[in-house]
Amino acid sequence: MNKRTRYQLFNRCDVMKKVFIIFFVAITILVILFNWEWVVQLREDNLSYFTEELFPELGWRILLITLPLMIVQNVVTLFPILILILIHFISFGMVPGFIISLIGTSLGAFVCFWLTRSVSEKKVQTYWEKNEEKLSYIFKLISSYGVFMLVVLRSIPVMPSNLISIAAAVSPISTRDYVWSTVLGNISMVWLLSLLSAPLWMIDNHYLAYLLGYVFFALVVSMFYFIKFYRQKLKGY
Repeated sequence: MNKRTRYQLFNRCDVMKKVFIIFFVAITILVILFNWEWVVQLREDNLSYFTEELFPELGWRILLITLPLMIVQNVVTLFPILILILIHFISFGMVPGFIISLIGTSLGAFVCFWLTRSVSEKKVQTYWEKNEEKLSYIFKLISSYGVFMLVVLRSIPVMPSNLISIAAAVSPISTRDYVWSTVLGNISMVWLLSLLSAPLWMIDNHYLAYLLGYVFFALVVSMFYFIKFYRQKLKGY
C-alpha cells in the first residue's frame, strides 16, 4: 500500500469517526432534550411509568426507548442502570429481559470506548484531568491485571461504566479483548443486579437456581482467567 492510499484511507476513517460522533451526539440530544420526561422518571426510580403506562401501550416498541437510554447512560451517567434492567425483566421476563439488558449495556460500553478512541487527544486529556483520581486507579488496575480486571470492574456495579470504558480506551488493551471482557463483565453485572432486585420481578420460586447459576458462571470465568494469568506468568519466567 503506497503513501497516498494510506493517506486516503486514514482520511476516510477520520471522516467516518467524525460522522459517527456527530450522529451519536445528535441522538443523545434528541433522547435527552425532546424526551426529558423519560430521564426524569428514571432518575426518580419510577418503574410503574414504564411497566404500567408505556409498556401496555407500546409493547416491544418500548425497546426503542430503553435501549437508546441504556446507550446514553453508559456514556453519560444520568440515572441508575438498575432501573432499566428492572424494566426489561418486569416487562419481558427473565430470559428476554436478561438478553435485552446485556445487549443494551454492552452497546453502550462499546460506544463509549469507541468515542474515546475517536475524539481528539486534547479532549481526552481534559476529561482525564477532571476525573484523574478515579481514571488513574482504573487504568493501573487494567494495566496490571488486563482483561480479567475489566470483567471484575464491570461485575461489581460500583464504578460508573463510562469511567471504566474511558480508562480502557486510553490503555493499550486491544479492541477484541475489550469486547470480550465487556460482554463477560456485563453478563455478570446484569446477573448480579437482577439477583439483588429479584423480589421486584421474580414471580416463580427460582431464586436458588438463579443464584447457583451465577455462582457457577463466576467460578468458571475466574478459573479461566486465573489459569490464563498463571500460564502467562510462567512464560514470563
